[in-house]
Amino acid sequence: MSQRGRLWSAILIVGAIVRILTLSAYPLHDTTEARYAEVARLMLAGGDWITPQISAGVPFWGKPPLSFWLTASSFKLFGLNEFAARLPAFLLLLIVVLLVYYLVNKTLSIDTALGAAAIILTSAIGFVASGAVMTDASLLLGTTLSMVAFWKAAILQQTQWRYLFFIGIAFGLLAKGPVALVLTAAPVLLWLLYNKSVSWSLRCLPWFSGLLVMMMTAAPWYAIAELKTPGFLEYFLVGEHWHRYIDSGWTGDLYGSAHAQARGTIWLFGIAAALPWSLVALYAIGRFWRTESTLRTLTPLQSYLLLWALAPLLVFTFAGNILPAYVLPGMPAFAILLSDWLTHRNRKILHVAWFVPLLVVTAFLTTSFDAIAAKSQKALIAHYSALARTEKIIYFPVRPFSAEFYSRGNAQEIQTESALREFLQTPGTEFVAIRRTRLMVLPTGVASCLRLEAEFPSHLLFEKLAEECD
Repeated sequence: MSQRGRLWSAILIVGAIVRILTLSAYPLHDTTEARYAEVARLMLAGGDWITPQISAGVPFWGKPPLSFWLTASSFKLFGLNEFAARLPAFLLLLIVVLLVYYLVNKTLSIDTALGAAAIILTSAIGFVASGAVMTDASLLLGTTLSMVAFWKAAILQQTQWRYLFFIGIAFGLLAKGPVALVLTAAPVLLWLLYNKSVSWSLRCLPWFSGLLVMMMTAAPWYAIAELKTPGFLEYFLVGEHWHRYIDSGWTGDLYGSAHAQARGTIWLFGIAAALPWSLVALYAIGRFWRTESTLRTLTPLQSYLLLWALAPLLVFTFAGNILPAYVLPGMPAFAILLSDWLTHRNRKILHVAWFVPLLVVTAFLTTSFDAIAAKSQKALIAHYSALARTEKIIYFPVRPFSAEFYSRGNAQEIQTESALREFLQTPGTEFVAIRRTRLMVLPTGVASCLRLEAEFPSHLLFEKLAEECD
């Protein structure tokens, strides 16, 4: 291994160690992490592994179950805690890194392979996704497996990879739905159009039996889920995929609000998500255009990787609702291209790049924990539990998902002021958590029914004093 390889190895090892050591270092935060962890907790507690639930008895049609299956299984093995909730994402990213390493080591060089692995893990989106309770890591595994398998099976003629192309798509269908098929088919078809001389490669895949394997893997869950909760397919396929894509003001979201952004914002998200390496990439692009000036100089593998990296950006350019994590499926290809470029450049550039991930990790460790903790109800629930007076805690006007998770389902909510007044006037010693922003508009007389117990960043915890109410 060269000095470059040893340097890349050091970056990769440091990034992996820091990531796994921080999996349990901060609480699950609202809304995404806590919501998906609560869905997995309910899956494990209720024993329903077909229909994810957003709260007890209420189906969650927003995502397929693969990520929830993994998180619930982790909870069963390691208990209901942050480490168990985030461990599946870390393991999925490691598998992605291994797939990329295996592809690049065999086709380019070990230095480039190590570099690509390090870039994936130490990019902003890679570092976050490898330790966050989200569905994106599962999707990333599916798309990466399919893209690596296509090159291995169709171009390198390694027959043992043929069915993995279709299995990867099936994983994606169970992770996020048909978007996995789009993110896989788009770069492959565009690459074949760009390189018409290799159109023969399509004949190397077992399309009939492969599609059958894909359908047998993914379709049964979709069919059973629709039978258990009719209406799921229409909401998920039409609402979550079509209306969410075309309508930035879509109001049909059953589980929150749409993430409206200006068309084309995904490109800015791509630059932010790939930090700090996107800065190096922008420099590399500038150098390429000054020296090469044409894409025709790209090798078939480089053009394949370029289209793979650009696929999420192109697909979501015209989307009405997007999140930064949507760029994640293109990160493996981005990492390979950048690592290959750095491998053939002056070593000083790589030494400069070495310090940037350390700065990112340092910034995360020193600034993010308090910000994340402020978006979680863990501290409030722990304080309330220590009072040991009652199991029930009421939230007004909305119960955060982290309160549901950390109270193990014992947190409830009261949404209207009239219901709150009625609750406060009933006998019993109970506690109410009220969002700070609602304190100034509480109905007259409610304040006399409450005694402040503790203050937290987003909520205040009160003890109910029914005998003091007007």
